[in-house]
Amino acid sequence: MPLLYSRSGGVGRMTFDFPEKKNALDQDARKEMERIVTEVRDDDRVRALLISGTGGAFCAGGDINTFASSTPIAMRDRMKQQHRVTRMLYDLEKPVIAAVAGPAFGVGFNIALLADVILAAPTARFCQAYARVAIVPDGGGLYLLARVVGTQRAKAMFMTAQVIGAQEARDLGIVHAIYDEDALEAEAAALATRLAEGPTRAFGLGKAMLNRGMDCDLATYLEIEATAEAFIMQTEDHREAVAAFREKRQPRFRGS
Repeated sequence: MPLLYSRSGGVGRMTFDFPEKKNALDQDARKEMERIVTEVRDDDRVRALLISGTGGAFCAGGDINTFASSTPIAMRDRMKQQHRVTRMLYDLEKPVIAAVAGPAFGVGFNIALLADVILAAPTARFCQAYARVAIVPDGGGLYLLARVVGTQRAKAMFMTAQVIGAQEARDLGIVHAIYDEDALEAEAAALATRLAEGPTRAFGLGKAMLNRGMDCDLATYLEIEATAEAFIMQTEDHREAVAAFREKRQPRFRGS
């Protein structure tokens, strides 16, 4: 299979695994990604998702060899399928961590942007490479990128197909932290485990609030906030957190 998936404790791990193409996505890989993300969404045992790639690459984008044979109908179907994955990852009410080494180009960059936290190796390189093949970004790329770096910079990064390294990506707020390549996997797994042991429902509602808040006015956002706060205070994790505070101990969250 072009992607690997495994679960350890509360952490699901999706790995791009076709290094001979630097993990560029063909249609089989896109369909497998949809299957995996659906499983992560629906499996209550999974409380965080870690995304990475093998062979010194995260994901070099779409497999350009599959472009020329696409009819307009086939291309639209491919985009609709990709958009299902985009929406599922964007709406996933569980923490998502991307561990990026090597290229994250095109849709690979945009998959990384769908993560809540991006950790990078010094070898990481990010590029909205679409102008090189005279197409527009897919996978929600410009929507996501503009919300991190601003509209003007996002347009420039698209039009120039600028390649940025790990440190510049961190300076721009894209990357959270940089680790040596031999430590990246362990650091990403440790973070995923830590978040998987956290208050999953609170994380999920907080993500949903932030995502919706980007596209609404303050009054609407505050109504969302009030509803979310009223709901989250009825969860078992909230009651456990209050009890742990009173008993002066660490809380034991169950994600419920």
